[in-house]
Amino acid sequence: MKKEIWLQPMTAEMYHAFFKEYQNDRDLYLDQKDYRPYVYSEDTVNAYIGRQIDRKRMPFAIMCGDEIVGELKLYDIEKNKRATLGIAMKNEKYKDRGFGTQAELLAIDYVFHEMDIPVLYADSVLTNTRSQHVLEKVGFQLIGQDEERRYYRITRDK
Repeated sequence: MKKEIWLQPMTAEMYHAFFKEYQNDRDLYLDQKDYRPYVYSEDTVNAYIGRQIDRKRMPFAIMCGDEIVGELKLYDIEKNKRATLGIAMKNEKYKDRGFGTQAELLAIDYVFHEMDIPVLYADSVLTNTRSQHVLEKVGFQLIGQDEERRYYRITRDK
């Protein structure tokens, strides 16, 4: 039985807790020679938080019980028009357990019904087939591809 998850606005304290246990995902690197294990740094996390604010992103913690299992963010938000979804699970322990699928479904509902945005986009590095599978499973349609990424869209039914 899958545990229920929910989305909670991400705070600075939550970001630090998340990144203390974060692990880079090898699937995010087109060239595996570019892969480097993630090492927590307070300054790096603070800079990341600053970029989220500067870029007017809406970050959410993916919660299961009292544990942060991932990060979901909405960005490139155009009021009543469009937004883009991004998601990252904290580490391998939280992958392939349905948390990302549940989080994406919650985000789609939030964007369509709470934010009144009719179109949600997402993309995935070509090598991240796990992400592509989840996007397609929750209803995103492939709309394009280039040498690095696959691009997806889901639209709200009228």
